Amino acid sequence: MLQSRRLVSTSVTLPLLAGLALFTAGAPRADAADPPSLSRTEVKLILDQAEAAANRVASADGLRTNTVAARGPIVKRATRMQIAVVDRAGHVLGFRTMQDAWEGSVDIAIAKARTGAFFSSDENVLTSRIIGILSQAHNPDGTGGAAPLWGIGNSNQPGISGGSSTRNGVITFPGGLPLYKQGALVGGIGVSGDAVDQDEAVAFGGAAGFAPGPNVVRQGFTAPTVPAYP
Repeated sequence: MLQSRRLVSTSVTLPLLAGLALFTAGAPRADAADPPSLSRTEVKLILDQAEAAANRVASADGLRTNTVAARGPIVKRATRMQIAVVDRAGHVLGFRTMQDAWEGSVDIAIAKARTGAFFSSDENVLTSRIIGILSQAHNPDGTGGAAPLWGIGNSNQPGISGGSSTRNGVITFPGGLPLYKQGALVGGIGVSGDAVDQDEAVAFGGAAGFAPGPNVVRQGFTAPTVPAYP
Protein backbone atom coordinates (compact mmCIF):
# COMPACT_ATOMS: atom_id res chain seq x y z
CA MET A 1 0.00 0.00 0.00
CA LEU A 2 2.81 2.34 0.85
CA GLN A 3 4.42 1.66 -2.52
CA SER A 4 1.21 2.45 -4.38
CA ARG A 5 0.82 5.73 -2.52
CA ARG A 6 4.30 6.74 -3.54
CA LEU A 7 3.55 6.00 -7.16
CA VAL A 8 0.35 8.03 -7.05
CA SER A 9 2.14 10.88 -5.31
CA THR A 10 4.86 10.91 -7.97
CA SER A 11 2.38 10.84 -10.85
CA VAL A 12 0.53 13.84 -9.43
CA THR A 13 3.61 15.84 -8.45
CA LEU A 14 5.39 15.69 -11.81
CA PRO A 15 2.60 17.40 -13.79
CA LEU A 16 2.35 20.04 -11.07
CA LEU A 17 6.08 20.73 -11.25
CA ALA A 18 5.95 20.90 -15.03
CA GLY A 19 3.09 23.37 -14.87
CA LEU A 20 4.92 25.47 -12.30
CA ALA A 21 8.00 25.58 -14.54
CA LEU A 22 5.94 26.76 -17.49
CA PHE A 23 4.23 29.40 -15.38
CA THR A 24 7.56 30.62 -14.02
CA ALA A 25 9.13 30.84 -17.48
CA GLY A 26 6.22 32.78 -18.89
CA ALA A 27 5.70 35.13 -15.97
CA PRO A 28 7.60 38.45 -15.83
CA ARG A 29 10.35 38.54 -13.24
CA ALA A 30 10.41 41.34 -10.71
CA ASP A 31 14.15 41.85 -11.25
CA ALA A 32 13.95 41.86 -15.07
CA ALA A 33 12.28 45.23 -15.53
CA ASP A 34 13.09 47.06 -18.74
CA PRO A 35 15.87 49.63 -18.29
CA PRO A 36 14.84 53.29 -18.60
CA SER A 37 14.81 54.83 -22.05
CA LEU A 38 14.03 58.19 -23.62
CA SER A 39 10.44 58.82 -24.66
CA ARG A 40 9.55 60.72 -27.81
CA THR A 41 8.52 63.66 -25.65
CA GLU A 42 11.91 63.64 -23.91
CA VAL A 43 13.80 63.42 -27.20
CA LYS A 44 11.88 66.45 -28.50
CA LEU A 45 12.60 68.29 -25.25
CA ILE A 46 16.34 67.65 -25.60
CA LEU A 47 16.32 68.86 -29.21
CA ASP A 48 14.28 71.94 -28.29
CA GLN A 49 16.61 72.76 -25.39
CA ALA A 50 19.67 72.40 -27.62
CA GLU A 51 18.21 74.63 -30.34
CA ALA A 52 17.29 77.26 -27.76
CA ALA A 53 20.83 77.08 -26.37
CA ALA A 54 22.28 77.47 -29.88
CA ASN A 55 20.28 80.66 -30.33
CA ARG A 56 21.82 82.03 -27.11
CA VAL A 57 25.43 81.19 -27.99
CA ALA A 58 27.50 83.49 -30.21
CA SER A 59 29.34 81.89 -33.09
CA ALA A 60 33.12 81.79 -32.82
CA ASP A 61 35.07 84.73 -34.17
CA GLY A 62 36.03 84.03 -37.77
CA LEU A 63 33.04 81.81 -38.42
CA ARG A 64 29.58 83.46 -38.36
CA THR A 65 30.84 86.15 -36.01
CA ASN A 66 33.63 88.48 -37.15
CA THR A 67 35.70 91.18 -35.45
CA VAL A 68 38.31 91.73 -38.18
CA ALA A 69 37.35 94.07 -41.01
CA ALA A 70 39.77 92.40 -43.43
CA ARG A 71 37.72 89.20 -43.22
CA GLY A 72 34.36 90.78 -43.93
CA PRO A 73 31.57 92.58 -42.10
CA ILE A 74 31.96 93.25 -38.38
CA VAL A 75 29.09 91.22 -37.00
CA LYS A 76 27.99 89.06 -34.10
CA ARG A 77 25.73 86.12 -34.92
CA ALA A 78 24.31 83.10 -33.13
CA THR A 79 25.37 79.54 -33.87
CA ARG A 80 23.53 77.29 -36.32
CA MET A 81 23.76 73.65 -35.35
CA GLN A 82 23.08 70.07 -36.38
CA ILE A 83 21.80 68.22 -33.29
CA ALA A 84 21.48 64.45 -32.82
CA VAL A 85 20.07 62.28 -30.05
CA VAL A 86 20.82 58.55 -29.96
CA ASP A 87 19.96 55.69 -27.64
CA ARG A 88 22.53 53.68 -25.71
CA ALA A 89 23.11 51.34 -28.66
CA GLY A 90 23.58 54.21 -31.12
CA HIS A 91 20.21 54.27 -32.89
CA VAL A 92 19.20 57.80 -33.87
CA LEU A 93 16.13 58.81 -31.87
CA GLY A 94 15.87 62.38 -33.10
CA PHE A 95 17.65 64.94 -35.24
CA ARG A 96 17.34 68.69 -35.63
CA THR A 97 18.82 70.83 -38.43
CA MET A 98 18.84 74.55 -37.76
CA GLN A 99 18.49 76.91 -40.70
CA ASP A 100 21.77 77.37 -42.60
CA ALA A 101 23.64 74.77 -40.50
CA TRP A 102 26.63 73.10 -42.14
CA GLU A 103 25.65 70.01 -44.11
CA GLY A 104 28.92 68.32 -43.26
CA SER A 105 28.00 68.47 -39.58
CA VAL A 106 25.13 65.99 -39.93
CA ASP A 107 27.41 62.97 -39.81
CA ILE A 108 29.62 64.56 -37.16
CA ALA A 109 26.71 65.33 -34.83
CA ILE A 110 25.51 61.71 -34.97
CA ALA A 111 29.02 60.36 -34.37
CA LYS A 112 29.50 62.74 -31.44
CA ALA A 113 26.23 61.56 -29.86
CA ARG A 114 27.32 57.93 -30.25
CA THR A 115 30.76 58.67 -28.82
CA GLY A 116 29.17 60.25 -25.75
CA ALA A 117 26.95 57.21 -25.26
CA PHE A 118 29.39 54.41 -26.16
CA PHE A 119 32.16 55.23 -23.70
CA SER A 120 29.96 56.15 -20.76
CA SER A 121 27.99 53.81 -18.51
CA ASP A 122 25.76 53.72 -15.45
CA GLU A 123 28.94 54.23 -13.43
CA ASN A 124 31.18 56.57 -15.47
CA VAL A 125 31.09 59.51 -17.89
CA LEU A 126 33.45 60.10 -20.81
CA THR A 127 32.51 62.93 -23.16
CA SER A 128 33.89 63.23 -26.68
CA ARG A 129 36.18 65.99 -25.35
CA ILE A 130 37.72 63.64 -22.79
CA ILE A 131 38.00 60.86 -25.37
CA GLY A 132 39.96 63.34 -27.49
CA ILE A 133 42.31 64.28 -24.67
CA LEU A 134 42.96 60.62 -23.86
CA SER A 135 43.64 59.67 -27.48
CA GLN A 136 46.28 62.20 -28.53
CA ALA A 137 49.40 60.95 -30.28
CA HIS A 138 51.59 63.24 -28.12
CA ASN A 139 51.55 66.45 -26.11
CA PRO A 140 50.57 69.69 -27.89
CA ASP A 141 54.25 70.66 -28.13
CA GLY A 142 55.09 67.35 -29.80
CA THR A 143 56.73 65.78 -26.77
CA GLY A 144 55.71 62.67 -24.89
CA GLY A 145 54.27 59.39 -26.01
CA ALA A 146 50.79 58.43 -27.13
CA ALA A 147 47.91 58.82 -24.69
CA PRO A 148 46.18 55.66 -23.40
CA LEU A 149 43.33 55.78 -25.93
CA TRP A 150 45.49 56.55 -28.96
CA GLY A 151 43.90 54.87 -31.99
CA ILE A 152 40.37 54.73 -30.56
CA GLY A 153 39.18 56.83 -33.50
CA ASN A 154 39.57 53.77 -35.70
CA SER A 155 36.97 51.83 -33.72
CA ASN A 156 33.20 51.59 -34.08
CA GLN A 157 33.19 51.69 -37.85
CA PRO A 158 30.16 50.24 -39.68
CA GLY A 159 30.21 46.52 -40.29
CA ILE A 160 32.21 45.33 -37.26
CA SER A 161 29.96 45.57 -34.20
CA GLY A 162 27.03 47.15 -36.02
CA GLY A 163 25.85 48.56 -39.32
CA SER A 164 25.43 52.15 -40.42
CA SER A 165 22.23 52.42 -38.38
CA THR A 166 24.29 52.37 -35.16
CA ARG A 167 27.92 53.02 -36.17
CA ASN A 168 29.70 55.82 -38.05
CA GLY A 169 33.00 56.13 -36.21
CA VAL A 170 34.21 57.94 -33.11
CA ILE A 171 34.67 61.71 -32.77
CA THR A 172 37.59 62.83 -30.61
CA PHE A 173 36.74 66.50 -30.12
CA PRO A 174 34.06 68.27 -28.03
CA GLY A 175 30.32 68.21 -28.64
CA GLY A 176 29.24 64.71 -27.60
CA LEU A 177 27.73 63.99 -24.18
CA PRO A 178 25.96 61.04 -22.53
CA LEU A 179 22.33 61.32 -21.43
CA TYR A 180 20.97 59.86 -18.18
CA LYS A 181 17.53 59.05 -16.83
CA GLN A 182 16.70 57.64 -13.40
CA GLY A 183 20.42 57.24 -12.76
CA ALA A 184 21.01 55.08 -15.85
CA LEU A 185 22.72 55.81 -19.15
CA VAL A 186 20.05 56.08 -21.87
CA GLY A 187 21.90 57.59 -24.83
CA GLY A 188 23.85 60.58 -26.03
CA ILE A 189 23.55 64.00 -27.62
CA GLY A 190 25.87 65.30 -30.32
CA VAL A 191 26.13 68.86 -31.64
CA SER A 192 28.16 70.16 -34.57
CA GLY A 193 28.15 73.39 -36.56
CA ASP A 194 30.60 75.85 -35.04
CA ALA A 195 33.80 75.89 -32.99
CA VAL A 196 34.06 72.90 -30.67
CA ASP A 197 33.50 74.88 -27.46
CA GLN A 198 30.29 76.28 -28.93
CA ASP A 199 29.25 72.78 -29.97
CA GLU A 200 29.81 71.43 -26.48
CA ALA A 201 28.07 74.36 -24.78
CA VAL A 202 24.97 73.75 -26.88
CA ALA A 203 25.15 70.01 -26.10
CA PHE A 204 25.16 70.80 -22.38
CA GLY A 205 22.13 73.03 -22.94
CA GLY A 206 20.31 70.18 -24.64
CA ALA A 207 21.26 67.70 -21.93
CA ALA A 208 19.80 69.82 -19.12
CA GLY A 209 17.73 67.54 -16.89
CA PHE A 210 19.48 64.41 -18.20
CA ALA A 211 22.78 64.68 -16.33
CA PRO A 212 24.51 61.75 -14.59
CA GLY A 213 23.48 61.05 -11.02
CA PRO A 214 25.59 61.33 -7.85
CA ASN A 215 26.85 57.74 -8.13
CA VAL A 216 28.42 58.28 -11.55
CA VAL A 217 32.14 59.06 -11.82
CA ARG A 218 32.53 62.19 -13.94
CA GLN A 219 35.72 63.13 -15.75
CA GLY A 220 35.71 66.60 -17.29
CA PHE A 221 31.91 66.89 -17.28
CA THR A 222 31.84 70.70 -17.21
CA ALA A 223 30.30 73.05 -19.76
CA PRO A 224 32.81 75.42 -21.42
CA THR A 225 32.51 79.19 -21.16
CA VAL A 226 31.49 80.73 -24.48
CA PRO A 227 30.29 84.22 -25.51
CA ALA A 228 26.56 84.74 -25.32
CA TYR A 229 24.30 86.01 -28.08
CA PRO A 230 23.16 88.68 -28.54
